[in-house]
Amino acid sequence: MPISLDCIICLTRQSLEAARFASRDEFHHTAVLKRTLEVVHDKGFTTIPPLVAQEIQRIVRDETGNADPYSVQKQEFNNLMLSVREPLRQKIRDSEHPLRMAVQIAIAGNAIDYAVRADWNTTMVLETIESAIKQPINGDVEPFIESVTHSRKILYLLDNCGEIVCDQLLMEELRRFQPKLSVTAVVRGTAVLNDVTWSDVRQVGLDNSVAVIDNGNDAVGTVLEQCGSEFQTKFRQTDLIIAKGLANYETLIEYNRTELPQTVYYFFKAKCPFIARFADVQLGDLVIRSQ
Repeated sequence: MPISLDCIICLTRQSLEAARFASRDEFHHTAVLKRTLEVVHDKGFTTIPPLVAQEIQRIVRDETGNADPYSVQKQEFNNLMLSVREPLRQKIRDSEHPLRMAVQIAIAGNAIDYAVRADWNTTMVLETIESAIKQPINGDVEPFIESVTHSRKILYLLDNCGEIVCDQLLMEELRRFQPKLSVTAVVRGTAVLNDVTWSDVRQVGLDNSVAVIDNGNDAVGTVLEQCGSEFQTKFRQTDLIIAKGLANYETLIEYNRTELPQTVYYFFKAKCPFIARFADVQLGDLVIRSQ
C-alpha cells in the first residue's frame, strides 16, 4: 500500500514516544529522533509504513539499550483486560449469536493501541471497549463464519497487548463452534511497540488453550519473507488466516494470490484516517475485510 504524508508525522511521533518509554535520558531521546529523521528522509516516502516503523523501533532499542520499551504498559493493559475477561466471556455466552459477539469483541479490542496514542488510562480503555462493542461492523460476519465452518486449521495473527484477551475469547468461541478446529496463535518474534510477544501470551494464559508460535522476526505486521521456518511451515499448512490490526492489514495486502493463497480475514478498527480512506470505511469503524 502507499504511504501518506500523515504516516511520516505519525512514525516520527511514535519514535519519540517509544524513546521516552524506554529511557528517561533526553540524550537518548535526541539520538533516537535524529536517526529516525534520517530513516524517514531515506525511506519514508518509498517504503510501506510498517517497514519504516520496524527500522525506527530497532533504533529505539539500539540507542536506549531497552529491549522492550513498552513492557510496563503491556503488563498494565493485559492485567486490565484480564480483570474484565469474565464479564466479556459472559456477554459472549449470553448472546443470541455467540460467535458473532466474540468477533465484535475481538475487533473492539483493537482500539487499544499505544502506537496510535500514548495517554491511555483504565477509564479510557474500558469506555472505548464498551462503546466499540455497541458499534455495527463494517463488513459481513456471515462469510467469515461460513469459512470457519469449512476450515480445519486457522492461523491467528495477534496484534496488541490487552487486545490479546479479546482474541483469547474469540479463539475459545471458535473452538466451541467447531470443536475439531485447530487454532494456532502467532506472536512477534521480538518485542516491538506494544505488540504481543511470548510474555503476553503467558501472562494471560493463552498458551494453555491453543498452540502458540512466534513469527521469528521484529516486523510491525507480518512480512512473510522475514518470518522464521516454524511460521513458514504453519503458514503453508493452514487454510484460513485471521489477521488482527492495521499493521497486519498493511503488510499482508502487499502479497498476491500466489504468495498468499489462503483465505485471509482482516479484523481491525479504522483508527487512522489514511487507512480508513484506503479501506473505504469511516474513521473509527470496526472492520472485516477478506482477501
